[in-house]
Formats: sequence, structure tokens, C-alpha cells
Amino acid sequence: MAVEIFNLYENKYLLGSEIFVKLESRISDWMELDAYNKQYELYSIANIYYDTPDSHLIRTSLGKPKYKEKLRIRYYGTPDSASKVYVEIKKKVAGLTNKRRSAMTLGEAVRFLETGQPPALRPEMNAQVRKSNTSWISTSFFPHFIWLTTAAHTSESASMIYA
Repeated sequence: MAVEIFNLYENKYLLGSEIFVKLESRISDWMELDAYNKQYELYSIANIYYDTPDSHLIRTSLGKPKYKEKLRIRYYGTPDSASKVYVEIKKKVAGLTNKRRSAMTLGEAVRFLETGQPPALRPEMNAQVRKSNTSWISTSFFPHFIWLTTAAHTSESASMIYA
């Protein structure tokens, strides 16, 4: 089973091509290609972020509070309703990010986030995410925007699409 609970400090940087190439060459001995990129192929990672109708989660997040949270579905490639995706809750407190995720099908994930009713628990699911989400997921959350990343071994591009 994949790691489904993460505690990490996230720092994001915008790098020019020249600096990226130098950095990659210095750290490549300690890096491993992910399962989606063993052949250096281009693939997409998409996140569908859920928020309230008044955009409460994103507005709060932009204010740089000590505590913030995000709710999303993450998937790799182009899924259909039976494809495996991840429902993720990210919470950040004083710079430390805690991410919990559970694998389920895209159809199950959408129903779960739109109704608050979790799918039946299976061994590959994270019971903690499935149970904890139901207390604050309801029909007041809806798909707010999609963050799409196309990744390859040495390049990445991203775009945001608002729902």
C-alpha cells in the first residue's frame, strides 16, 4: 500500500531553465522517477479543488493564515469513472503540511465529495480519511478549480482552469 499520510514542509520555487538543469544534475543521484514516468514519458497530474460557493477555503488560504486546509481529488493521466484517483485533505499549521489521502475510483470520489457519503470501505482505502472527511464534506462544497500539470523527466508546465 502506498503512503497515504504525509507530514512535510513544502517550499515552492520558480526556477529558470538554466538553474533547473544545474539543480537537477546535482540532485539526480538521490532521485527516483515516479511510477508514471519510468520511460521519461509526458503525463498529466490534475487536481480538482473543492470549495464553498463563496470560495472560503481559497480566500482564507490566500490570506496566509497559520492554519489552512484544502480538499481535492488528484489523478494521473486521463481518468474515466472507474479509474483510481485520490481524495486528499491538506492541512497546514505554522508551515507544517499534513496530507491525508485515500484511493478510490473517480466516480466514488465525486459522489463522496458532493454528497458527504463515503464509499464502502475496502482494504486499499485509508479509513481515517474516509471517516474524518464526512464531518465537514457536504453539498456546500463543489468543484472550484482544476490545476493541471503536465510532467516529463526534465520539464513541467501547469495551468489553472476555473470551474
